[in-house]
Amino acid sequence: MQRRKTRKGFWWWSWLLIFFAAGGTIGGWFVGEKMWKNAPKDYVSTAVLKVDITPPYVEAKALGEMVKGILNDEESKVLANLKSTYFLNLLVEKFEANSRWKLDGNEALNRMRRSVSFEMDEKKQLFISATQNSPEGALELAEVVVGETIPGLAELSEQRTEAGLELLGKEVSYSEQLVSDAKAELAAALKNIGAPVEPKVGMNLNAYLIDPGVLSAKIAWDAALKEHRDRIEELNPMRRHWERKVRPAVMAQAPQLPTEISGPLKKPYQTQGAVSGVTVGLALGLLAMLMCWKIFS
Repeated sequence: MQRRKTRKGFWWWSWLLIFFAAGGTIGGWFVGEKMWKNAPKDYVSTAVLKVDITPPYVEAKALGEMVKGILNDEESKVLANLKSTYFLNLLVEKFEANSRWKLDGNEALNRMRRSVSFEMDEKKQLFISATQNSPEGALELAEVVVGETIPGLAELSEQRTEAGLELLGKEVSYSEQLVSDAKAELAAALKNIGAPVEPKVGMNLNAYLIDPGVLSAKIAWDAALKEHRDRIEELNPMRRHWERKVRPAVMAQAPQLPTEISGPLKKPYQTQGAVSGVTVGLALGLLAMLMCWKIFS
């Protein structure tokens, strides 16, 4: 006797859709995890330097007007110099980044800019971070950065001191020039009356002060000398500020071999794999439903 087919609707086979969707989700999750394991990882090696930064010179009378907590201007300049193209190019050359990464100059420079970071806290601790695709590479890059940063900070300190002392010298020279000009005017006034003397500090010129021109020039010279002495006294704190010996940077924390990755994260790979898996599973499930409905219904 012939066996009669049962008339089952298309959606009766929806359990196949659920089966394939669940299988695709689970399978995709593990495929995503495998992709993550094969993906390049970011490892970060960090170091900390204790640095001695000479702040900008501020006269005592202006200290009360300063706002506490604002990042020191010199600290900003230090960070700007460490992030400059000039310094990053030094790191590219020292690390031999072009051959290591197989990149040309600009590409290697851009990658170095992404791979290295500098931050400074209010305690003048400089935090250095170096990121690479392997723990050994991150440690080696961090060591190179520290090795270049310490002498770089010393050079920057010297430049800062030279600039400060140069500014101080200009202030002193301006004051000295005023004294020299006043002395020249007094010498000219004495010459006009035929006085055979060259004015010197402490010289008694009372015999010639009867002449109004000599008297006026002598008063101006005395005033210029007093202003010069007062200005030198005012500049002494500035001189001591810029002549202060800056201590070299000290290693507070040496670079360490990183044991944990900083990226990429595993979950986005797993999520992407699961989404792709469920999409494929739904497509296969619908196809299986259609085939079973055609064959068995």
